Amino acid sequence: MLNENMVQKAMDALTHGVYVLGVHTEEKDNLMTAAWLCQVSSSPAMLAVAVSASHLTAELIEREKRFTVSVLGAGQKEEALACGCVSGRKTDKTEKVKTQYTEDGIPMVAEAAAQLECKLVDAYSVTNHKLFLAEVVSADCASEDVLLYHKREFFG
Repeated sequence: MLNENMVQKAMDALTHGVYVLGVHTEEKDNLMTAAWLCQVSSSPAMLAVAVSASHLTAELIEREKRFTVSVLGAGQKEEALACGCVSGRKTDKTEKVKTQYTEDGIPMVAEAAAQLECKLVDAYSVTNHKLFLAEVVSADCASEDVLLYHKREFFG
């Protein structure tokens, strides 16, 4: 019999970076903290990111087909919390953290370790999440000293 508590404990031990996804629309800009992101190809550079289907960010990525990924630096835990603990439906998170923008107006966390601009290639429904497959169309890297996600540090 599957021990669901043990499965969750083991899943919580998986390592992740900490990222902030940025989306721009004519009506609203949004930032959202994410940890479920991985590289899936190097040529072309592609990544996959999972976002709860109920989140505003999932809705906006599907509609706009472009988004940014800010790879947070080791000292940017406060930025992660500011973009991950409140809903973008109720709060303008670009006012909570220092933000910069791509040429197309897509928000990114300023001074992040790395920044990627992505174009949506495909989206899949996976249980209660959307899995977005995206091509990286531009990128910048300022540091390899990145913030790592440990559930106990973010959620007690």
